Amino acid sequence: MMARDRRNGKSRQATVKTRVGIATAVLVGGAVAVSAVVATNHGAAPVAKSAAYASRFGNEGTVISSAMSNWSWSRQNSYAELAQLTQARQFSQTSHRGRTLAVQRGIVVLATKRFLILQSSNGTLHLWLLSAGTQFQNVSNTTAGTQALTASTSATQQAMTSGNMVPATTLLAGSPTTAAALLTPATVPQTVSVQVANTDLTVTVTVTRSVATVSQTATTPLTSLPTWNPITFTQNAWLAANSLARGDLALVAGTRSHWTLHAQLVLFTPLSTAVVGGRASTGTTTGATPVSTPTAVPTRW
Repeated sequence: MMARDRRNGKSRQATVKTRVGIATAVLVGGAVAVSAVVATNHGAAPVAKSAAYASRFGNEGTVISSAMSNWSWSRQNSYAELAQLTQARQFSQTSHRGRTLAVQRGIVVLATKRFLILQSSNGTLHLWLLSAGTQFQNVSNTTAGTQALTASTSATQQAMTSGNMVPATTLLAGSPTTAAALLTPATVPQTVSVQVANTDLTVTVTVTRSVATVSQTATTPLTSLPTWNPITFTQNAWLAANSLARGDLALVAGTRSHWTLHAQLVLFTPLSTAVVGGRASTGTTTGATPVSTPTAVPTRW
């Protein structure tokens, strides 16, 4: 049974998508044990390159800026521009006309009214702050939107012609197993932690069954640095915020200021366990293979 049915009523038969689990899932004695993963929202001016950081190329800043500014009058142009970012498979940031712009493709770990946490195919996590100006768009029923989401003609064709979301899920989440773990209630707690570099803000999310316990060490202001103010709250792990929820494939484009990422445009496609099959939380998912637990340490730039 699906962990969450699509909020918008019927999810198109082909839009049966998967929610694939955290890359830290470990199959132990038929159960999934998930260790804490620590990731950092990197600073604007890195002094070293890392596979976990970003790949920058050519006119990336121009493309991201144009896609965001075009959204209000030509979504088709925005879709076409985002589809050009074929090298930005995970997280990437660049400077453009005095601003730091960023884009990330991945799968949603948690969505709240104030922020979302996105995990890319290589397991890196980033926290994006949301505002009243953030634009959200479900692209599951549009070819141009799916092309923008995946930056892959092949994955788009399979998603739109036969409803096969496995290629798109693999590109954005890393594997269907990863998506399944995010879509399925688990009895073993799953914990992730995101530290925003050069700030006091660390957000830790622990999901047990259908409940997400969220602890943050600082505020999440839009126009200033986070300030120390520890709070903890709970919510349904699959609570939809702006129609976006845990396990959705997503692309986020926005800016970085005060060391925090600010989402301006979010394209997403819902997934379901129907594509994966089985129950990821019990280790019975079809084709599932054990994943080793990585050693996680904060990264600073």
